[in-house]
Amino acid sequence: MNFKIEVPIETLIISRKDLKGVVTEMMEEMRSEIIDEEILTIKETAAYLKVSIPTVRNLIVNKEIPYFQRGQVIRLNRKDVNIWMRNSIINKNELSK
Repeated sequence: MNFKIEVPIETLIISRKDLKGVVTEMMEEMRSEIIDEEILTIKETAAYLKVSIPTVRNLIVNKEIPYFQRGQVIRLNRKDVNIWMRNSIINKNELSK
């Protein structure tokens, strides 16, 4: 008994395990993009950096950390804060050499 199955050329045949891996990978990538674009308040930034609120305010006043302001409201982008942290660590390491 012979069977012939015809599928359109554009059809992709993939195992359930492989499909699950691809979907999981895509979801992780999307999650990281959403987290990077998250907008933080000063209080949330302080909690994220594990410092006090006055410390974050001082960093803002001294223009040491990236932020944006709409009227009197100050916000920080998590992605910018992460980049700022990485650059701060690199600069400290270079100065200590």
